[in-house]
Amino acid sequence: MNNSEINAYMSEWMRNVAEVPVVMSSRIRLARNLNNHVHPLMFPSEEAGFRVINEVQDALPEMSIQRLDMMDQQSKYKLVAKHLISPELIKQPASALLANEDESLSVMVNEEDHIRIQAMGNDLSLHSLYEKASEIDDKLDKALDISFDENLGYLTTCPTNIGTGMRASVMVHLPGLSIMNRMNRIAQTISRFGFTIRGIYGEGSQVYGHIYQISNQLTLGNTEDHIIESLNEVVQQIINEELQIRDQLNEHNHSETLDRVYRSLGILKYSRLMNMEEASLRLSDVKLGIDLGYLELEHFKFNEMMIAMQTPFLLDDEDDRSVNEIRAQILREHIN
Repeated sequence: MNNSEINAYMSEWMRNVAEVPVVMSSRIRLARNLNNHVHPLMFPSEEAGFRVINEVQDALPEMSIQRLDMMDQQSKYKLVAKHLISPELIKQPASALLANEDESLSVMVNEEDHIRIQAMGNDLSLHSLYEKASEIDDKLDKALDISFDENLGYLTTCPTNIGTGMRASVMVHLPGLSIMNRMNRIAQTISRFGFTIRGIYGEGSQVYGHIYQISNQLTLGNTEDHIIESLNEVVQQIINEELQIRDQLNEHNHSETLDRVYRSLGILKYSRLMNMEEASLRLSDVKLGIDLGYLELEHFKFNEMMIAMQTPFLLDDEDDRSVNEIRAQILREHIN
């Protein structure tokens, strides 16, 4: 699989972006509900959900729509792998995704809340992402009756989202802190300040390739700017600690770190079977080696490969090989 084929799996905003050592992407999500509809988890029928979809689509005619009830399971899971929808949205019988052309802006309809606006980008640009999400929010507010209370703010299904209804998150690659078993301590520390660390696909998801999502937990009583500024500070502190750990690994554990990197490079080059968990860890090691200057791999794209390796992109009815065989072949071709 060459780079152009890998790019076919990516949303356009993800493609051919210069990779940096720690930050992989950022996201702003705004949760909104409609006054004239019961919440999605309480829909009495699918028709109730479809009415919400139609209202949101009419309010955002410039965005393309994909109704999940008209998609096969593999296509739905591809959207999950691209971070366009959550695994929970798939469970809803009447749900949809609206997105702009490069898929950096999207709207999930009928997940836990009626509307979840998402703005995504490649760097630590939360303020600009919030402005983009707010533009969508303003259009919806003009066209629809959004649930809002003067004292509580936006009314959401989950009490932790009441207030701004905003979740700001940053995806980070933290191999140094993971190798040194520092993640539990960091998670406990930032939770005291209202932040949480989750896996690659959010709440309850597994950690792959030492990739974590850092996000705010509460929105009530905070402004959007305060949440973003506080998250930026937390993320910057974690970035600094990660880079310090990498320097220590390079200086004091040089041979062990070099061995880890080259072992993983060799496994990626020659393995014939590779599950997702091992593939992500090996790719993480190679990415660490590149960041530390041990390796030069001109076409290596960690961010893109972490998506391309997801099982939904590898299933092929015309290929009788297992997914692990196909994944191993793609990795060999990408590394060599």
